[in-house]
Amino acid sequence: MTIPSLIDFRIHAVRTGSDDAGRVDFHRMLSALVGITHPTATDVRADPGDWGIDVFVGSLVGTVSVWQSKYFYNKIGDSQKEQIRESFASAMKNAKNEGYTVETWTLCVACEVSAPERKWWDMKVREWKKLHDGVQFDLWDAPRLRRKLMSPDAKDVWAEFYGPNREVIEARAAANAEGVTQPAPPISLEETPSYESALFVKQMSVAGVSAIDAQRKAFFNADMLVRDVSARAMPDQLAAISEIDATLLGNWEDAVADPDTTPNANDYQLSARKLFSSVMKQTRAVQPPIELPLRPVHTRGLMHRIVEDGRAGWVHDWHDIAKDHVIDRSDVTADLDGAPTLVPAAALPKADGETI
Repeated sequence: MTIPSLIDFRIHAVRTGSDDAGRVDFHRMLSALVGITHPTATDVRADPGDWGIDVFVGSLVGTVSVWQSKYFYNKIGDSQKEQIRESFASAMKNAKNEGYTVETWTLCVACEVSAPERKWWDMKVREWKKLHDGVQFDLWDAPRLRRKLMSPDAKDVWAEFYGPNREVIEARAAANAEGVTQPAPPISLEETPSYESALFVKQMSVAGVSAIDAQRKAFFNADMLVRDVSARAMPDQLAAISEIDATLLGNWEDAVADPDTTPNANDYQLSARKLFSSVMKQTRAVQPPIELPLRPVHTRGLMHRIVEDGRAGWVHDWHDIAKDHVIDRSDVTADLDGAPTLVPAAALPKADGETI
């Protein structure tokens, strides 16, 4: 069963195929979540505008409580802050023009909030309260949303947006019986975290691999895929991930054992790049099981996850680099632009809750 406390809200974009679609999906989840404690909660259709309201409770000829959905899953940077300011200003302007009162205004974001970001929010709330002393403010960030989804009352919301989907399971079983290939998981081509302090990036750096934008994007998509499979705990897909992981690691071990691609100290970076190139070529040739027909970008990213887990590397002393990197491991999460800690492949749950 899914553990709601491990939900990564980036999955909305990955599952739907784009940030725009993910934004709509996240908004629908939020609306359903608000509706648990406020059964009369509803959304506003833009016609042409939405009066600065995403979800609200109350009366538009009296008083309302407003929830503002912002699908920021990486960070709250300058552009995100501007969007927040504009949304609040719109809500207050339209309330004044249309003759109703905003009692509470709750900002909902999909990321963990850093200390500087939280300070900005607290200062902004203090500023807004001086102008609108009757408004109460709240912030639902990723940890708050996860805790709300952990509530027994939220089980139906969790099941709809993050839990096992019976229709998907039945469709997959029918397709497998007929030998029909399942659609490949979608990929996200939107903004990718920098991963500056991630081990898989460091291992490429010391190997002299400098063009890594596609590598980071592959890791991002693979990480989201693994999180989704882990959360849904579908036995066939969990087994498929484990099988692919073993295949990729085996390819790397074979390449390390090959005299032509064994990394060495004499040709430190040259031999490392040969190993990297050889392994990635083999990665492209890996055929995923029918239960999880991955795209090539996912398979490449799964290889980088093996390196991130400290089970492989590209230079001859990769093990020492991985060992030394553990000392600064606490830096990785902060450098992922607000992304949660990575889920090692070795920690993937089985269907019965154990690990593989």
